[in-house]
Amino acid sequence: MIQLNPASCVRYYAKSSECNKCEVICPTEAIKVAESAVNIYQNECIECGACMGVCPTEALSLNNFDVTEFFFDFIKSDESVISCKSNFLCLAALSVDHLLSLALVKDFVLDIGHCATCDIKERCFVQIESNIAEANYVLSTISDKEIQAQKIGVTKEDQPNRREFFNIFTLKGAATLHKQVKEEIEALENPEIGLSSSHIQAIRQKNIPNKRKLLFTILKRMEKPAEYKYLENEYLSFTSDKVVDESCDNCSICYRVCPTQALSSDKRFSTIYFDPLLCVKCHLCHDVCEKGSIQITEYFDTKEFFEPEQKVLKKFKVIRCIDCGNPFTYFSGEQVCPRCKIEEEEAKSLWGIE
Repeated sequence: MIQLNPASCVRYYAKSSECNKCEVICPTEAIKVAESAVNIYQNECIECGACMGVCPTEALSLNNFDVTEFFFDFIKSDESVISCKSNFLCLAALSVDHLLSLALVKDFVLDIGHCATCDIKERCFVQIESNIAEANYVLSTISDKEIQAQKIGVTKEDQPNRREFFNIFTLKGAATLHKQVKEEIEALENPEIGLSSSHIQAIRQKNIPNKRKLLFTILKRMEKPAEYKYLENEYLSFTSDKVVDESCDNCSICYRVCPTQALSSDKRFSTIYFDPLLCVKCHLCHDVCEKGSIQITEYFDTKEFFEPEQKVLKKFKVIRCIDCGNPFTYFSGEQVCPRCKIEEEEAKSLWGIE
């Protein structure tokens, strides 16, 4: 069963979020996004995992398969082929982060031998090809590695179906089965994923996806390249670099909603910081910025992979309002905060003062 953690999904962070990657890639249309909500129709889901692969914040997961666990099991094993018919889900479930991490620690081949005849190839194979191309684009600038995709057509006899409860005959398995059946029934009855108070609290805490932590850990152990190169942000889907232009009024919404804290500020809210390695390119900061002040740069410096640093995107002068005493972003003119100015205008209107 596919599960959604609302505390990680950007659709729940702001109603202006335009992220619909899971809906677009789902080959059975089991996922429908709405304003500040996501509906999952479990009876339509085939557990291909493609939605997990494209989700920038790892908000989606499967009950019986974890890609991070697969990563560690695979690199420790003697296996060198990843195939949807032997040891993995649909290859679209491997994000660019995962592909990069795998390639940097082990030589392997992606088996695309089953893709041509696959019922879900129309949406998923395009994503698989895109992910491989992007990962190889990045690898070409930071290493001598390259991901190989071959039409091998591996099969594995007696491979248990992911939807079968193969541990049903143990007490632990029986308890797990009961819990899973109950969850599936509830999910079928109510496809809309709600936002609880605990989810709201989790949203405030900010989380870095495991796939990014994994990649960051591997990059830290790598030898730095002799020279750093530039990547075109246009061709990157998993990270970005940004700038803030002069139209920014420090409304603070961008760094308040950033799910990974790639965008942040200081205690006085006088500076906007940005950490490219924490950015998952969910586009939420752009969606919520009414003035369009935050923009993606043309190039991404690969130095960020090996020597990440927090950049200063914009600094502001913060002073205290002479009326209420609260700090505010000051640009020019009278040293009165916007809130006091509004209250003053409302009072003048009420009293008929021009």
